Amino acid sequence: MGLWYNTGAMTTYVCGHRNPDVDSVTSAYALADLRRRTGMHDVEAICAGRLPARAKWVFDHFHLKPVRALRDVYVRVRELVDPDVPMIDAGMPLVDALRALEKSGESSLPVRAADGAFVGMLSPAKLLSLFISRADLSIPVGKAPLHHCGHVLASNDRVHDVRAAAIRNAHNHFPVVDEKGMLVGTVLKRAFAEPPPVRMILVDHNETEQGIPGLEEVPVIEVVDHHRIAFAATKDPIKYTADVVGSTCTLVARMFRGAGERPTKEVAGVLIAGIVSDTLLFQSPTTTDADRAMCAWLEKLCGETAASIMEGLMSVASPLLSMTAEQAVASDAKLYSEGGKKFVLAQIEESQLAVFHAHMPELAAALEKTIKENALDFAALMVTDPVRGNSELLFRGDESVRRALPYRLGKAGVLLLPGVLSRKKQLLPEVLAALS
Repeated sequence: MGLWYNTGAMTTYVCGHRNPDVDSVTSAYALADLRRRTGMHDVEAICAGRLPARAKWVFDHFHLKPVRALRDVYVRVRELVDPDVPMIDAGMPLVDALRALEKSGESSLPVRAADGAFVGMLSPAKLLSLFISRADLSIPVGKAPLHHCGHVLASNDRVHDVRAAAIRNAHNHFPVVDEKGMLVGTVLKRAFAEPPPVRMILVDHNETEQGIPGLEEVPVIEVVDHHRIAFAATKDPIKYTADVVGSTCTLVARMFRGAGERPTKEVAGVLIAGIVSDTLLFQSPTTTDADRAMCAWLEKLCGETAASIMEGLMSVASPLLSMTAEQAVASDAKLYSEGGKKFVLAQIEESQLAVFHAHMPELAAALEKTIKENALDFAALMVTDPVRGNSELLFRGDESVRRALPYRLGKAGVLLLPGVLSRKKQLLPEVLAALS
């Protein structure tokens, strides 16, 4: 993973997979809390995309500020602005501006108008004619010859997009303006060769393809996960915590105990929510004794039961009623590349399968759109009824894969998955077997 940005204040993001579920969000929140307690500075839990409605319920229920939702972690040009490079006001006397330039040790400095707009770059080479003619150096900088830099950067530009052009440019200083053309500051060329100002801790996943966009450019320092390991090679050793449990929150709770820390009542509740959501209140075949043991410990700290928290989660409106079909398909979708195929397996919980059947046409269209936009071989939506312990699968794409799956086709045109609750432990292995 590349390391080529400006140093400075280092922020550590704790983040789950894109299209996050409750476990992904709550484990990030709780682990960030633990890392702050154990000495890590400037650490923040974030959500890779839209915050799920049920995760929002968790934060509202425990009166906590929800994690911040980000679309990506690409480093932006504004994060590379060097605070030590001063900006010159256009009304400043030229002689004072030249003293400021000399004091800065830089070859040029940006000049801003009274309204904050970028005017140009103060450069001794452009002022040579004034020195030769012995002009009055008390004139305002704005009336002196300035270098009009041909490579002005926008503050919201991704460093990923502008790095190559900036390095090739003959200049060593790049003025940065915001969307209104106001001067933000200066980026020095050397900033593009230094480490990024952010680093990542991954929870509930370890595959770059499933991570927040931009992850491939940010150093990962830790992983906490309960899925298969498919992690990319790292430049340096990292901390890696993984185990066969039903929820990432189980691992985070265990880490609290291992560190000799007791989560607050609220954080204990957040962890319980992640455990019961991912294990479907211990009904999922992924459930282990460790999930039950950690949840029992957390219930004592929280003062609420796992059952009551699960009831609250299930009281949140169905994704099929509160989202568009495209949003429902994307709300918890994971991308895989296996057996020469690229595919998406999405999952939602719906205790009223009649609602699912009523929305099948638009859901099927959303799957087909996902296939087209992402160049997939197939996509499937697993709709799980946690009350009755069954699922149904809406499949679109490669028919040879669908026919190889060991499930009966129901009257509604969906595959029937009796007793299947886990995408990870029950559905994915059957899909991989079909591909082989």
